[in-house]
Amino acid sequence: MQQLNATQIKKSFINTSRREAEKITPPANLAEVGWAKLEYFGWADTKIPQRAYIIVPVDDVPRGLMLRVVPIAKSQAMCSWCEDLHETIGVRMFTAKKAGSSGRNGNTLGTLIHGNFECSEIVRNPPRAVEGHNDFETHVSMRISKLNERATNFVKRVLGEK
Repeated sequence: MQQLNATQIKKSFINTSRREAEKITPPANLAEVGWAKLEYFGWADTKIPQRAYIIVPVDDVPRGLMLRVVPIAKSQAMCSWCEDLHETIGVRMFTAKKAGSSGRNGNTLGTLIHGNFECSEIVRNPPRAVEGHNDFETHVSMRISKLNERATNFVKRVLGEK
């Protein structure tokens, strides 16, 4: 993923008004982010705990989504983006208002993602015996590709393209 600054992040949002996007507070440590090893960038809002944000490159253009955290009881679930079988604690349901008139009419989409947005790190973990892969590089490459595909598809659904 390409490195982004605060201005680029605020301009990337597709499911917010301009006013809402201007009020978004990107994380303070943007210069320390390991952008090269990210398939998407996500963070929780420090001021509004039920809100989070993700930036996904779609056709090399950063597309930002404002998400709402759905309150749930403590449980385990599989992340819809990295589909890791073992890292199931901390997966949360997020909803995103659809872009355009559909979103203004109250339409949303939901997805299960790790609450601390660690999918890019998880997909780079070595395969476990249960996964049946002996070739580390092929396994990781496939998982990275699938994560990119699922994240991109979610953004495209929010845009109404899928």
